[in-house]
Amino acid sequence: MLRRMRASRILTARAVVSALPVGPLRSVAVTGVSDERLASLHRQRHAVAAKFVAAYEEPFWRARGLSGLSESEGVLGSTWPQSEGILSALVPPERYGVLLGMPPALRTVELLAEMARLYGEEAHRPLATYLRTWGTDPWTQGYVTHWTPGDVMAVGPRHGTHEPPFYVCGSDQWVAGYMEGAVRTGRAAAKEALTRG
Repeated sequence: MLRRMRASRILTARAVVSALPVGPLRSVAVTGVSDERLASLHRQRHAVAAKFVAAYEEPFWRARGLSGLSESEGVLGSTWPQSEGILSALVPPERYGVLLGMPPALRTVELLAEMARLYGEEAHRPLATYLRTWGTDPWTQGYVTHWTPGDVMAVGPRHGTHEPPFYVCGSDQWVAGYMEGAVRTGRAAAKEALTRG
């Protein structure tokens, strides 16, 4: 049974598939599964990070002989070409507070200025930008699973496995997170739930 804490509604079901990220899942009271299962799920942590994306008409950085891959010491930790004409960047956990300390109206301007220092003045003229502050979003509470020394052993062999009728899926339940992990574990959880109930 799942019960969301601080709410008066109790939901019951014969089987539950949880696709919640590990942060929000800690706010849900889960009963009917082993203490070991819950300890494994509650031991995972998220990278408190943000993602910044800038879309351009074309990959202008290539004309300068640049790949779009970088590691930086600014607020942006790394950049990579997400698609044709699209540069993505990560604000890593150790710089997330600096991002949040920026006045919201200046965040995009300052992040584009960092990209311009890396790739040239054209970086100031995107078609569109997007900033996702994963780390403080109540629905995610982080970006991808953040493994520190000892975490893998502490989470243990239950990581990414199921305890019918309780099934877990999502990027946190895969090897290294990201969308591929969400899709793979979602398909596997659905197959298991349909097979085993």
